[in-house]
Amino acid sequence: MKKENYSSRLTLFLSLVLVSFLTFTACGNGSNNNGIGEDGELNIIETAQENDDFSVLVQAIQDAGLTVALEGAGPFTVFAPTNAAFSELPEGTLDNITSDQLAEILQFHVVEGSIASGDLSATQDVPTLLGEEILVESESGVLVNGYSNVTVADLEASNGIIHAIDAVLLPEGYRDANIIDQAVALGNFSTLASAVDQVGLTTTLKYKGDFTVFAPTDDAFAALPDGLLASLTNEQITEILTYHVLPGEVFSNQLSAEQEVESLSGGGVFVTANNDGVFVNGSASIVAADVDVSNGVIHAIDEVILPDAYGTVVDAASKRYFFETLVNAVADAGLAEALSNPDGTFTVFAPTDDAFAALPDGLLGSLTIDQLAQILQYHVLPVEVGSADLEATQAVGSLTEENVFVTVDNGEVTINGSAMVTAADVFTNNGVVHAIDAVILPNEFLNIVQIAQKNYDLTTLVSLVADAGLVSTLEGDGPFTLFAPTNAAFEEISSTLETLTAQQVEEVLTYHAVAAEALSGDLSDGQTITTVQGEDITVNIDGEGNVTLNNSVNVVTVDLVGTNGVVHIIDGVLLPPSYTN
Repeated sequence: MKKENYSSRLTLFLSLVLVSFLTFTACGNGSNNNGIGEDGELNIIETAQENDDFSVLVQAIQDAGLTVALEGAGPFTVFAPTNAAFSELPEGTLDNITSDQLAEILQFHVVEGSIASGDLSATQDVPTLLGEEILVESESGVLVNGYSNVTVADLEASNGIIHAIDAVLLPEGYRDANIIDQAVALGNFSTLASAVDQVGLTTTLKYKGDFTVFAPTDDAFAALPDGLLASLTNEQITEILTYHVLPGEVFSNQLSAEQEVESLSGGGVFVTANNDGVFVNGSASIVAADVDVSNGVIHAIDEVILPDAYGTVVDAASKRYFFETLVNAVADAGLAEALSNPDGTFTVFAPTDDAFAALPDGLLGSLTIDQLAQILQYHVLPVEVGSADLEATQAVGSLTEENVFVTVDNGEVTINGSAMVTAADVFTNNGVVHAIDAVILPNEFLNIVQIAQKNYDLTTLVSLVADAGLVSTLEGDGPFTLFAPTNAAFEEISSTLETLTAQQVEEVLTYHAVAAEALSGDLSDGQTITTVQGEDITVNIDGEGNVTLNNSVNVVTVDLVGTNGVVHIIDGVLLPPSYTN
């Protein structure tokens, strides 16, 4: 603190505030106007002198030599500390500053122009006669600089207006360093301070709090792509800056090895701590930690961190510590560049590290690069699909052109019948990411039962196969061909099924299975195929290539090839000929 100069300026300021407050009280409060008219016949100094509760302020104004200035034409708005406000200052404060310092403190309470409480916005920065801004908030009462309450408002004087406050306002140099004071003093945050000032966040980060700020250095800002900051609107810069700020104080010793915290912008910030240091969003290193200030703590970082909307789906995954396996796999498969294309539009169903860990041991390591790429591309749709766009059931083609099956039930989203969406709608500049708790696999990595299980339109078949104890058989080495009736197909014969014994149901099911792999290209018109049940199915193919079985059931989807055979989806249930004769 500039103690030598502080006493005189504080005294002068107190005098000015006291005079202003007296005038305000006299003019704005009929029950305590001390004979002063409501039309503001007295100036700010005279008004303050009329009120004994501003005796310290009046004396300070006189000591600082500001009386004549505040008797001038103005108009002025004075935020006037009461005697009680001055009594809260550390003992001896007024005795240890010069008149110039006192004048600086008092000028920090005075604003050019007459500002009534009704003219105030919910939040606004107001420049004082000292040149430094104060923060005025009026959402619930009027609060100045986050701690000084206006106790009596709108006291009119002939040359302005007075608002009485319950705490003395201290400018920079007379208070403990806040976030902005400290950032400026450290010298390597000039770009950050300039950006904060440009968008009007300076007073918020000076007087509000407590905050934790991940503060990018000047070098961090310099490493951004050329022209990026200049291309952004103030609203966008504000979103980026507030993404670096957390509500509350978080010191380095309070950090977990992995944690997600919400920023002031609302976006998640991801912190990891290990033997190599502390990292924010996976890549920004904390280079100086725990700079303790009056309204929070500063951690210097060596990169600017960006909200999800300013990066790609790859960026969104890379910053989240629980997608480490996915991010590494994408890089290994050579897909990072394609998925980072800002002109692309993607939906990524992103398996977490736990999802990958649940895969059979050694599976990932056994895959070729092409196989790994195919599995990863199966998790990506070539369109942006937010959770609000999802229907109760829908099949969407992935980058592999193979369908992904989505179901929504009471707000829960499931992919391929087993993978739950655990975190939805991470929107980026080239798509959206949904976290899922299981890896979904293309058909070529699944047996024919698993192929059926992931399709919401085959749930009746899957249940009947399980009830009949046929799962282990159809998951065997094979090869098999499974003609798979849809749910609607089973619904059409529900009354017939109810009359069948368990043995008969099993026979109906095995009549749909062939102990050989028969792709659509292997079928011919008039061909008969012997089923596992023992009776034959007759294949009919018309001139347009449409396939019908037993002249009654259409094949609607062909050649879902898995590890132990192939599935063809059909629109009717096949009953063995012996059941119909």
